[in-house]
Amino acid sequence: MPALADHLGLGAIFAKDETARFGLNAFKLLGGLFAIETLIAEGAIRPGDTLVCASEGNHGRAVARAARDAGCQSRVYMAGDAAAARVAAIAGEGAEVVRVDGSYDDAVRIMRGEAADHRWTIVSDTSWEGYERIPRLIVLGYTRMIAEISERFDVVFVQGGVGGLLCGVASACVRVRPGPPPRGLRVAGWRPLGTSRSGSDPHRPNVVCVEPSQAACLMASAQAGHPVAVDGPLSTSMAGLRNREVSPLAFEAVQPIVDAYVAIDDQWAHDAMRRFARPAGDDPAIAAGASGSAALGGLLAVCTEPTMAPVREHLRLGPASRVLVIVSEGVTDPQLRSQVMDAQK
Repeated sequence: MPALADHLGLGAIFAKDETARFGLNAFKLLGGLFAIETLIAEGAIRPGDTLVCASEGNHGRAVARAARDAGCQSRVYMAGDAAAARVAAIAGEGAEVVRVDGSYDDAVRIMRGEAADHRWTIVSDTSWEGYERIPRLIVLGYTRMIAEISERFDVVFVQGGVGGLLCGVASACVRVRPGPPPRGLRVAGWRPLGTSRSGSDPHRPNVVCVEPSQAACLMASAQAGHPVAVDGPLSTSMAGLRNREVSPLAFEAVQPIVDAYVAIDDQWAHDAMRRFARPAGDDPAIAAGASGSAALGGLLAVCTEPTMAPVREHLRLGPASRVLVIVSEGVTDPQLRSQVMDAQK
């Protein structure tokens, strides 16, 4: 995206567009399919089994598709206020959708209880004590998107959520550009934890986690040094990232390899949606949702918001910087997209 890079004073911006992955409008099947095919090969999943998960939309659709292709049944638990378009997309893959009275985190708890009662197989991208292998397989599947990239980049902005995508991307960045991980962690806000990154591998890109301000559980956990839940409303339009709790497995893995955490208001994600949809110059157009645009929203905030100057300095963002943003989903809520696009007219 050279025109946007010029506008922001950067050397180059690359967008990893996952909106057409497997025809499912999001990256999620990279992890779900890898995990389910692994379990099928091991004999842990057989045709006729019931696979269950909790989701805000994309993961549930991915599990439903993979389950259907494997000859299995699927049940997806969702927050009561999940967008109708996301519910319909999951049901369209053959899943039974169960709406719960509460948030995504409540859906996880209810799903866990019913799965235990019926001995269903949980295919979750968040972990808890005693449930770690499948989330690890899912994260391993996510590393594929970085393995596909041949360009060199200095900084990568990636969505937070429960931490699975962040963990996959950050781990892959360490793996494909070998070298010692950073010895410390810096948190946008801006409280340093541990030692600085100086002395670590200069060829490993800096990894920046982007979260909604209302659901910045990864940032809060990094500041605390252990997983913590966040309070308050979860009305953010970045629906795929609106959770109060991290995946402990993912959080433990990302602590030494994530360089900054940035929490943004919805307006930044909406600005990013519009910039993707109506790009400057010859930049390609991308139809992305709010969650899918969050990484670019974080970059826009870091590059243009005066209070983010310490973060820009920490990441060494400047005219020579080559930046990657992950576009994790397409348009999963057409009504929201119409509102966001109309707001610019």
